[in-house]
Parts: sequence; structure tokens; C-alpha cells
Amino acid sequence: MMNTTTTLPANTLRPPQSPAAADRLFAAPAVPAPTRPSARRSTTLGALLVAEALLSFAPLAILGAAIGWPASLGKPAAEQLAAVHANAGMVALGYGVYLLYSILIAPLMIALAARLPGGLTSTLGATVAAFGVLSALARAIGILRWLTVMPALAAAHAGADPAARADIERLFNAITLYGGGIGELLGVSLFMALGLGLACAAALRQGGLPRALAGLGLLSALLLAALLLPTFGAPALVPVAAAVSLLSLWMLCTGVWCLLRRAR
Repeated sequence: MMNTTTTLPANTLRPPQSPAAADRLFAAPAVPAPTRPSARRSTTLGALLVAEALLSFAPLAILGAAIGWPASLGKPAAEQLAAVHANAGMVALGYGVYLLYSILIAPLMIALAARLPGGLTSTLGATVAAFGVLSALARAIGILRWLTVMPALAAAHAGADPAARADIERLFNAITLYGGGIGELLGVSLFMALGLGLACAAALRQGGLPRALAGLGLLSALLLAALLLPTFGAPALVPVAAAVSLLSLWMLCTGVWCLLRRAR
């Protein structure tokens, strides 16, 4: 007896597909998002570095034109108080911008620490971030005296008799030494040197930055640390302007590198 079984086409054995399933079947493969977390971090760090580098020149331009800053800091208290009183508005603007620059040190150093091997969860990253926050805090405390106490002293000094003026000048000098010790010695020098030095030393050993930028950052950290020498009786080997200018140069160069690397 002949086998009369008829073979059906293969596609008739498949269950019918819904339109949605058919769309998924023939849809183009998903394309990954072009912005990865590492690329976003690079962009954020680059933008912060470039902004900080450019912002560092604003206080010099504003306060330099108003009161001859930073050379004015070496003048007698009476002259500084008179200059602050005569240019109160520009002094407030200049130190306000300087305060913004100082506060931005914290997110900048946190973003830098996040790029280190292990990120912020590593001991190295957490330490660099902590030194950055401490630097920003100490800088801010030092600067706030020029936005709060010093203008009040300058106004009182302008209307005081000679005996009272002498007392105000002594108070001005005491606050300057104390605030400068916190802002300049701790904020600008010690904490910033430790944070930047650790980050750039790690980059030299483990990568994350070009060796030239890591070396420049390490040199900047050493110059910042050298600003502490006069505190311990040693000669002032490094001008403050040189150490701060090199830091701004490192910020600008590293920021541009981060942004160009993101654009590739």
C-alpha cells in the first residue's frame, strides 16, 4: 500500500507570529549609547579643570586693579585697611570670585580621584578626595575674613581716633596671621600638595594621565609644599605666584587633554 502522506512546507508548521514579534525579529540591532560613564567623568573633570584654571586669573584682575593685590598683603595694616575701605565693592567682588574658585577645588579633586585606579572606593581615591575637600574648606575659611571681618574693621578704622586705630590695626594683623595660616598654609599649600601629589604619583606608576601631565602635577605639588618652609624657619625658596601659576597651568593642560580625549 502506497504512502500517501503529504509533506507540508516548513513554514506552515510554525505558529503564527504577532506583529510585535515580527517587528522585533527584523528590527536593527540596538546601538550602545555613545556616552559611557568613563567618558562622562572625563568630560566633567576636563570642564572643571579648565574652568578653575581660567577662574584663577579673575581675582588677580579684580583685586589687582582695586587694591594692588597680592602685593598689597605685604603692606602695613593701616594702608591695607584704608584700601579695603576705599574699594569695598571691588574687594567684595574679587574675594567672592576667589571664594568660588576655592570651593570648586572640592568637586575638582573628587572628580580627579574618581579617575584613579579603584575610583573613590579605593583607599587612594578616598584619600585624594578627602585632601581636596580639606583644601577647599581651609581656603574658604581663609577667604571669608575678607568678606566679613576685614570690611567691618576697615570701616571702623576710617572713623576711629589714633588710639583706636592702633588697636584695630593690631587686631587686623592677628586675624591676618590666623586666617592666612588656615587658608594659605593649610588650604593652598599642605592639603592641596598632598592631594595633588598622591594623585599624580599614582598616575605615574599606574597610568590614567600622560606621564608629562602627571610629572607636571607632581612638580606643582612639590612647589606648593615648599610654601610651608618659612613656617619652620627655612628660607622662602618658592614664590607663591610661581607655585600657584604652575598649578593653574597644570589644570589648563590636563583639562584640555581630558576634553580632547573625550572628543575622540
